[in-house]
Amino acid sequence: MVSYAAPESRGVSSFCSIAAWIGATTVAAATLLFSTSGSAAGLTPWTGPSPPAFALPQFGGPQGESIALSSQHGDVILVHFFASWCEPCRDELPALQRLADRGTPSLRVLAIAVADSGAPLNRLIDATGVTFPVLMDRDRAVARAWTVSTLPSTVVLDSRHVARLFVESDFAWDTIEPTRLIERAVSQGHDVQQSLVIQGGQPHAR
Repeated sequence: MVSYAAPESRGVSSFCSIAAWIGATTVAAATLLFSTSGSAAGLTPWTGPSPPAFALPQFGGPQGESIALSSQHGDVILVHFFASWCEPCRDELPALQRLADRGTPSLRVLAIAVADSGAPLNRLIDATGVTFPVLMDRDRAVARAWTVSTLPSTVVLDSRHVARLFVESDFAWDTIEPTRLIERAVSQGHDVQQSLVIQGGQPHAR
């Protein structure tokens, strides 16, 4: 695991600039330490209260317009935190796109670029070909509110936008059957790994 100068960590702060990473001309004096993970971990049931709703500007969208979490509808919504400067994030985005394609319309992906800038993010989106919404969390306010400490991280919400599952790492989304993910998220996320795996290209419940 490699540490990068970037946004919020749970209770850990580092007073260092991230201008070199995001190419920004003006960066807050105090930024917080973020780590990135180089290995996939497992989905874990969410504990504690659900994180707050948010509204953020969409990358490439009309200036001044935002997308609110409350406007997203589906049986399951994946809120995915990433950044263009995060190497595991770059590899994970195409797998998330394939999952979204297989799960439409019941499963939706909402990506949040944390402390990122236009040009690097634009290159990443062009290279990966993602079509799900990408929102800009420039000041890391949503990352802080959702206590995200690792990039990439993904929170799985049910249809009521209640957090059910999360993973603080990159994840092998190509091994996930969307229907099984929806079922487990709706049922509180217990024993999630037991019924999500695809074997030989087909869903396989254990």
